Amino acid sequence: MNMSKAGQESPLPVLTLFVTGDAPRSRRARNNLHSALERMGKASIRPLEIDLLRHPEKTESYSVFATPALIRMDEDGHKSVIYGDLSNDEKLLDFLEGIGE
Repeated sequence: MNMSKAGQESPLPVLTLFVTGDAPRSRRARNNLHSALERMGKASIRPLEIDLLRHPEKTESYSVFATPALIRMDEDGHKSVIYGDLSNDEKLLDFLEGIGE
């Protein structure tokens, strides 16, 4: 859940990052996402993180077939997903475009 500075739920699209423990690709995805949000001036956005080693049942709930995976859910329930360690800056920034506006 994304929270505003006042601690109330905001209308921001929800970001959910799926990882597998502390695997190298999962660490890179966390770091790359955090860095991209900082560069965009959106560091206050905190993605929900789901570790599929701890919660493997979430693969079916969210239709995730690989990790790392970043899902963006907009207010209308439209879901977008990007897979990998999020190291392609251009692709990641395009994916995050308009978030929090």
